Amino acid sequence: MSFFDYPNEQPAASGQVEQLLADASEEDWATLLRHTRYRRFSPGEVVVTAGERERSLFLVLEGELEVLADQGRRRQRRIAAIAAGSVLGELSFFDGGARSATVRTTTPALLAELSPTEFDALAAANPELAKRLLLDLGRILAQRLRDTQRRASTAGIN
Repeated sequence: MSFFDYPNEQPAASGQVEQLLADASEEDWATLLRHTRYRRFSPGEVVVTAGERERSLFLVLEGELEVLADQGRRRQRRIAAIAAGSVLGELSFFDGGARSATVRTTTPALLAELSPTEFDALAAANPELAKRLLLDLGRILAQRLRDTQRRASTAGIN
């Protein structure tokens, strides 16, 4: 398998794969997780808030979460779901900008938080795994962008 071939194991709502590092070995995961902080959340807890400036990336190890878009006057609309095996916070991780949406848990959840500093340590310890992680995050980000474009097109938004 080449670096740009991805196994078709867990389709996202759009029918595309969103599983992070689906072909990683147990050793790869152990290496990656050594550079993270584990965080437990109860159902309904907010993991990230739209507008906050925080660059950590979250790997969803257990549980399910929902992505919420603000609709004014303290109203939010669910725009996506994130399941175990995926990731959140990739946009701010890459560009350092404010969080684009609020994400909260819908079930008990266990997340692994990877800060930019912890990523740098991972890259120094295992450059190949760090490269694979970045390319896979880029793939997930591209899939999410394509899904958003598809939804906007279907809704007649250009």
